[in-house]
Amino acid sequence: MNKIVTILSILGYIFFLQYAYSHLISPVYSYYTLTNLHPSAGVHLLSAFLAVLPACFANISVKRPSQAVFWILYLFVAVPIMIIPDYVRENPFDDFFFFKLCVLLSLCILYGAGKMNLLEVYQFKVYPLFIKLGLGVLAIGLLFILIKTYGLKTKLVGFDDVYDVRFSYRDSTIGISGYVLSWWSKIVGPGLFVWGIVSKKYLFLFLGLVAQFIAYNISGQKSIILSVVFIVAVMLAMFKKGQFFGRNFSILAFLLVTGCFLMDQLSGGIAFTELISRRLLMLPAVLTSHYFDFFSINPQTHLGHSVLGWLFPYSYHSTPAFLIGETYFGDAEVSANANLWADAFSAFGYFGVFLFTCILSFILWIYDSFVEGKNVLFFTGFIVMPVWGLIDSSLITSMLTHGILIAILLACFLRTDGIKSK
Repeated sequence: MNKIVTILSILGYIFFLQYAYSHLISPVYSYYTLTNLHPSAGVHLLSAFLAVLPACFANISVKRPSQAVFWILYLFVAVPIMIIPDYVRENPFDDFFFFKLCVLLSLCILYGAGKMNLLEVYQFKVYPLFIKLGLGVLAIGLLFILIKTYGLKTKLVGFDDVYDVRFSYRDSTIGISGYVLSWWSKIVGPGLFVWGIVSKKYLFLFLGLVAQFIAYNISGQKSIILSVVFIVAVMLAMFKKGQFFGRNFSILAFLLVTGCFLMDQLSGGIAFTELISRRLLMLPAVLTSHYFDFFSINPQTHLGHSVLGWLFPYSYHSTPAFLIGETYFGDAEVSANANLWADAFSAFGYFGVFLFTCILSFILWIYDSFVEGKNVLFFTGFIVMPVWGLIDSSLITSMLTHGILIAILLACFLRTDGIKSK
């Protein structure tokens, strides 16, 4: 019965995602390459079948953080890739169809890695007081850098003013300060928030909200506000110790897209679908199609703009995100970030999709090994925001800038002895 509910929820999620795209988003954003070429019913059925296929075989129970990551990437990255590009491609059965199959195989790799035997790692035994002092000093140090660089802004920034705030943030960012803000909003704030939920110490929950408030006021990034909703959704899906995570998260994804659509129907606008469904799900999927088209006929990057610049020459004048923005939107200032698999294809083609998936699987396997025997609810919530970066940015960016590697490092030392039984 739980499997049936999961599949039906995903089918409902797919239907409302398609309907919202074709009736709300495409009519307004067709100039932004979010077109509607009216794919046939057969295309819709085949893509929906591919999108729902992993749910037919995946276990809905989550016992490790990596298993929750599988469901997050499946519903928020893979499913949109299966269905949204059909609207912008003249022939949905062209070579991009094979890219879809590669994404499905990548999901299989992620799922299989979540079943592997864990490493027996040495658990660092550090006095809890030293850990608390170290974390406190680290948080205060990051906050000091933020205040020194950007100042302390206490007035809540309205959504209408975020673009001015973003320009100011970019102009003020120097050196490591950009990394600091990302670590603050994806590690410190969410970490405090999740700890407050799991331990039922609501002071930490409040401090986490304050931390996110500070980060949002500095950068104007709406995703920081939405991060609180995302964390709460994952925590709700972990109800009953993750026994029904896949089912619960599928229901929440369905309610998210459906709720946005219904709110827009009642208000007569597209604000909710635009803010959440378009930005989080639809646009990265369309950009994936653009990445595929561009790097199928042009030289791949081989990470020559990044960590392998010492080994491979780079063929372009800007990074892939700005290159796609300039090519498809006619603006060299547009950063068209997609997701981990789009970036992987831009680097090494189909091979890159599998390579980056294996690297991510290995990283999550290490994380699982470090948190084995600890509170799975906390460490699942703790990795959520660093992993969220994979939805609309590259694996390397998520590892370094969004804090995946920092989360693994902290997992070596963080202890949850006092909340194991709660």
